[in-house]
Amino acid sequence: MRIIVLLSSLGTGGAEYSTLTFYGWLLKQGHNVKLICYKKANPSYDPLPFGFDQIQYIAGNTFLKRIKSLNAIINEFKPQLVHSVLFEANLLTRIDHLMNRKFIHLESLVNETYSAFRLLDPNITKLKLEGYRLLDRITQRKGVDHFHANGIAVAKHYQEKLGIDPRRITIVPRGRQANPFVGDVLNREKLRGELQTGDRLMIINVARHEFQKGQDVLLDALDKLGPLKEKIQIVLAGREGNLTPLIRHKISAYKLESCVLILGHRNDVNALLAAADIFVFPSRFEGLPGVLMEAEAAGLPIICSDIPNNREVAEENRNALFFAVNDVQQLSETIFKLARDKELQKKMGTESLAVYEQKFSLEEVHQTMLSLLEKLTQSA
Repeated sequence: MRIIVLLSSLGTGGAEYSTLTFYGWLLKQGHNVKLICYKKANPSYDPLPFGFDQIQYIAGNTFLKRIKSLNAIINEFKPQLVHSVLFEANLLTRIDHLMNRKFIHLESLVNETYSAFRLLDPNITKLKLEGYRLLDRITQRKGVDHFHANGIAVAKHYQEKLGIDPRRITIVPRGRQANPFVGDVLNREKLRGELQTGDRLMIINVARHEFQKGQDVLLDALDKLGPLKEKIQIVLAGREGNLTPLIRHKISAYKLESCVLILGHRNDVNALLAAADIFVFPSRFEGLPGVLMEAEAAGLPIICSDIPNNREVAEENRNALFFAVNDVQQLSETIFKLARDKELQKKMGTESLAVYEQKFSLEEVHQTMLSLLEKLTQSA
């Protein structure tokens, strides 16, 4: 197959990681894959470890010029299929596809863009969000041949919000590689020494600093733990963003400097997860959260917000404890419960590994995605 993969950027997010991982694997299977990005991002993934020795960026400083740039690339490469991921890449490919019907356009649905919780974000207005939704709804009708959704909840979200026919959506979940640091005592001692964890309980959150990810709720909950918080270290790993000023303000206001560590973007997330004791994920809305799979692959007990997307990955009272979105008191009580029960931590961690192995084997996910691409290109 000849395929162009168009990403909005190589920013360090789950959608980007999953796309690079799959298409790097597809390259190794002998298929011809060209990687293109709409724009540059910082921080970003290095495409080389995924198997891409070159990447091309869309040229031009206006949307029209970018359309011409993409069209020129498509006419030269002559792909059977263009797979776009994230809004800017999706919209660009849709418009080009309306003018150039010589390729199949597959688009990934990876997040709940129009979640009601987004309207609580101070950076989002209802008028702006509805404007995007209208544009999204209109252009998807003729601009996309088929959709790939990374989860059931995500598929239902877009069926409702954009009126997409369910027959145009194929659900293929994300997968993750096994964590090579599980059981590695030296890695655990090394990282916990560097982070000055000592004998404290290390609770880790891995996510970019955005309203969606809810690190502010985690800090509010930590403040309510009383003396127990002195026995806990909260580690926040993920690139800075719109929520960073609020995170830093809460750390200062609650006097949490001694027990909260902001690491920023890290390239050793697997090692960090394997060195931690509990994974906490207070997201307000999600796609299919790959980082929850990574926490499972690391054998961590999980505390996460009670949204359908998280329930597709983690299993209540098996490897995860759930709390209501934005419920600071319930999150605090849940942390208190798990932090004080070493046996429960161990049991849930063991179950996390089992859930990962049963549901998120990377090889199986790759084969399912490959079957979808073959079906689409053969029917063209």
